[in-house]
Amino acid sequence: MSRPVRPDPISGQEGLSAPNTRRSDGWLPALEGLRAVAVLGVVVHHVAFLSGLTNSFARLGGLLARLDVGVAVFFALSGFLLYRPFALAAIHAQSHPPVRRYFWHRALRILPGYWAMAVVALTWLNIDYLKSLWDWAIPLLLTQIYQPLRLPVGMEQTWSLATEATFYLALPLIAVLGRRMGGRTPLGRARRQLALGTVLVLVGLTWNVYAHGPDSPLPGLAVLWLPAFLDWFGIGIMLAVLASWPSSTTSFPFLTELGGSGPGRGDEDLWSATPRGLRVFTFAPGTSWLIAGALLWIASTPIAGPRGVEPAKPIESITEHLVFLLVAWCVIAPLVGPGSGGVPRALLGQPVIKFLGRISYGIFLWHLLALEVCFRLLGFTRMNSSFWVLLVLTLVLTIPVATASYFLIERPTQRLRRFVDRRGSERRPGVVPGQPVASPAHVPALQATTAGPAERPALPARLVPPTDPAETQHQRGNRNEEQTGRERDE
Repeated sequence: MSRPVRPDPISGQEGLSAPNTRRSDGWLPALEGLRAVAVLGVVVHHVAFLSGLTNSFARLGGLLARLDVGVAVFFALSGFLLYRPFALAAIHAQSHPPVRRYFWHRALRILPGYWAMAVVALTWLNIDYLKSLWDWAIPLLLTQIYQPLRLPVGMEQTWSLATEATFYLALPLIAVLGRRMGGRTPLGRARRQLALGTVLVLVGLTWNVYAHGPDSPLPGLAVLWLPAFLDWFGIGIMLAVLASWPSSTTSFPFLTELGGSGPGRGDEDLWSATPRGLRVFTFAPGTSWLIAGALLWIASTPIAGPRGVEPAKPIESITEHLVFLLVAWCVIAPLVGPGSGGVPRALLGQPVIKFLGRISYGIFLWHLLALEVCFRLLGFTRMNSSFWVLLVLTLVLTIPVATASYFLIERPTQRLRRFVDRRGSERRPGVVPGQPVASPAHVPALQATTAGPAERPALPARLVPPTDPAETQHQRGNRNEEQTGRERDE
């Protein structure tokens, strides 16, 4: 299904088995496209549920009922993209990215667009229930998942944003814990970072088993709190550690024993050192995505619980949660691994898909309000409407609004962020205004990407070298697009 980039044993130069879609700055268009797939899955899931299709006996209804797996993909992507600079800094014993700057970037990323949507939803659909300032503060501060019956109409999907905001707050503490785990060498520190990700996965699974238990003292909303999704974030953290694996070693991080320890194994790359079955499962895009599709089909059966509003049994909820975790791993891992080809990566790199990924946050925020407009304009009734008509109209309304939100709210706030960062850099002693400031976390990535033609390429160059620890995937894309536009104008 896909083959890795492998160096010639004599010349040391790489032989490409397929065109590499990674840009020179380490930014992967496939991850931008994956956002589009995830958010469209969430939209289709909500339309199918509110139209009543998921309650029907059609096989399609069962599959659409599980497309909320997009939430698991989003959580794992956040874990990967946000923890990667922390992992790299810890492995190479460098300074962590400034926490204050990190919080500032996160706030500018999610709050302006969210507040714009929340004001519309609260004043249009929920004004009769807002009796005090506290009633306004709860949704505006993303604390609606901690009190019962506090999910406002038209923004029910924001429970996941509230959970993710909690992860943003917890991530620096997780990074400190990872650093304190120590290790004498970069390899030792990388292994302990990987162990930290594994522990988070186990904590998340344990919380779910406990919270869904019949005798659990936890409130019902505990299944929406951060601990319940630490496993989904944790697999992203594990992938971030693998993407930051020290270039001084090519030994496989945590499954060497399963792959054997024959002569020369220390000289093999990540692909070769991985046992063949796990290699296909993790790093071959086509095969891994086929496995994800099979898992999603399994989840569409009654094994993962009912499709509608009926409460699921604890074992059904846990099964669905675990299957979603495996689907998220199978979808993301091959896109950030050493494989260079694959149909999924080619499809996700298409311009239309990348654009939808760029405006995916706006699509996520506004699609339920667009659904409400469709119900009121067309006179549709919930649980008894035409799925296809409702889906088309929802997308027709949502995409323009999301595009406007991106260009009028998201991009201006990101420019404000860059302006403030630039001013802060100019105030630092020894910094020349107008010139980029090198971060310590840049050094290993630069070394990994500048190997001479006769040298064996370092492992991080084959994964996803972080180019700006404080920027997310699509923010780097915006920056490079603006730079290209300025060069074209000149």
